[in-house]
Amino acid sequence: MFGAALLLSLATVPVVQHPETAAAEPIAALCERFAGFDQDRDGHPELTSVRVLHEAGADGPQVLVLVEPRLLETGAAGASVLDLAPRVRRLVDDLGGEGRRAAALAVQLAPCEHHQDGRYVLALRELLRAFAARGPLEAALLVGHFPDALIVRTCNWRRRDDVVLRRGKPDQAVHEGAHWLRRVPEDVAHRADLVLGDLDGDWASVYVQPHTRLETISAVFAGAVPERGGVCVDFERGGVEFEDFFLVSDGKCEVAEVLGVDGAVAGHTVLLDDRSADHECSVADRARPNVLAHPEVLVSRIDARGSAMVPRDDVVGVDGEHLLGADGKPQAVRFATAAAAPKWNAVWRHDEALERRLLADYLDRNHAYRTGAAVVAWRPTSLACGLGSGFREISRAGSDWLPAAPASDVHGDPSLLSVAAWLQLPAVLRTLRAHSDPWGSVFGRPDLAALEQAIGGPSWSWTLRGDRLEPSLRAACGGGKLDWFLLHTLWQNGRVAAGPTFYHHTGCEGISPPGWSRLAYDHPGYGVRQGAEALLLFGNGLALVGRAKVFYDEPRGFAAALAAGETFGAAWARYFDLESAAASWGEVGGDIGRKRSYFWSVLGDVTLRLRRPD
Repeated sequence: MFGAALLLSLATVPVVQHPETAAAEPIAALCERFAGFDQDRDGHPELTSVRVLHEAGADGPQVLVLVEPRLLETGAAGASVLDLAPRVRRLVDDLGGEGRRAAALAVQLAPCEHHQDGRYVLALRELLRAFAARGPLEAALLVGHFPDALIVRTCNWRRRDDVVLRRGKPDQAVHEGAHWLRRVPEDVAHRADLVLGDLDGDWASVYVQPHTRLETISAVFAGAVPERGGVCVDFERGGVEFEDFFLVSDGKCEVAEVLGVDGAVAGHTVLLDDRSADHECSVADRARPNVLAHPEVLVSRIDARGSAMVPRDDVVGVDGEHLLGADGKPQAVRFATAAAAPKWNAVWRHDEALERRLLADYLDRNHAYRTGAAVVAWRPTSLACGLGSGFREISRAGSDWLPAAPASDVHGDPSLLSVAAWLQLPAVLRTLRAHSDPWGSVFGRPDLAALEQAIGGPSWSWTLRGDRLEPSLRAACGGGKLDWFLLHTLWQNGRVAAGPTFYHHTGCEGISPPGWSRLAYDHPGYGVRQGAEALLLFGNGLALVGRAKVFYDEPRGFAAALAAGETFGAAWARYFDLESAAASWGEVGGDIGRKRSYFWSVLGDVTLRLRRPD
């Protein structure tokens, strides 16, 4: 069994030291230094190449646009594939025209047989640190499919409630209303761009790549759990396994045997030290009342790979029919038997042409919004199911809003029919509050006939009826799920409000990528049909802030920051400032919640501001 201290020492790697002349170093030369960059010096580089695509602007803070080179190639994928390079250059020009020094970089990651997404993130972080040495670095936009950072956190959580130890075993013990300590490593952020954006923290020293078993401890005490621990009346030890993660270990915990006069084990002592914590935090972070890491660089992702799914060409019925008819729209397919039919959700494949189209649409929408060419509906809207309305809170982001419409504040137990209407109401700012998972959010069961009438065209999903797969949302949405299938259908049928919009998504695991716990980022199944990405791309989004964890919070100060003219990314970062200023842990969720800001990240473009139309 590895102890936390040993894991930390094993994960420690050298930190790149930047030369004093970095500020004067040309961008091309800086990028050349990262060709074949090996962050952990193990002989296997993480970055193959970094090359400059375009630069704009002479003054102001820097903004980097990191682009996956695959999306810039046109020959291999065929002449019909969209060329995204002109749109990337236009984005850089737009950023430069707003008083920033902007540059687009094509960043090629080296293939690796190991599951090392976090190692890639650390390598990209060194690239950002090198640019930050040249001058203030405001933001980094990742265009395409890049690795995510996974944070696993362990803390000494003191509780007072019922607990069952050794559940299901002969010596099971139930302690009611107990004072007890729970120390269980938990994957608290499945996508944490704080790691990439926090340039002065010590994230390299807390990275653990191999499949590792971490210890769990549950201990019951006769009274309140002592600050430094003590003799417990019962305890259980176990373990949980993770791979490729950043270990945020807050508080030390050891269990020692208490021996009787005869030398036999008479009990156990739990030794606690809450001061052994915050290893990822910088010296500046440690000076704050509530110690937690802060992003110096605003980071966001524009990734369409998981959303770019089209019906498979190899699904053929007994009469030679395909899933799409001659008109390019879904049609029924009959098979020899019901057993011969594929599953309704397994008839899709990734399509790079659609991926590029979604990215092109996003970049066009971004440009239109920046330049004032887009028609902006100056109103906020709230959609909530089983949770309170967020309309009042999100309305604080602006003033002089347009009059509220019937779909401006939807709450209670709305069905997907109300959701479809909400998505068709033009609005520049939306908050979504519903119980969620990585694939979408849960609403009331819809009247399927009414829903399929409201979507304005065929359903881009199939349901098995007898021996036929028929176009229908019954299988995908009959339970009330707002997910990729409904969003893709509304987008295909032109039933989403045309105006650009920002999303504030408080659903649990709203931005968590499917497959995060077992798949490397470059696995074909990683991130497929991610719910928030689908909402951003099919719902005319500009940016979306969301949580990659099951929890109960939302980013404090977010609406106020937007109202003050801050960027969407700065509004996200405000949460870290407010949480770190808390006088006590009790103000920010206690032992288990004081680093809850780590759970939040941004999709889309962090450099945009909420802008009232002229």
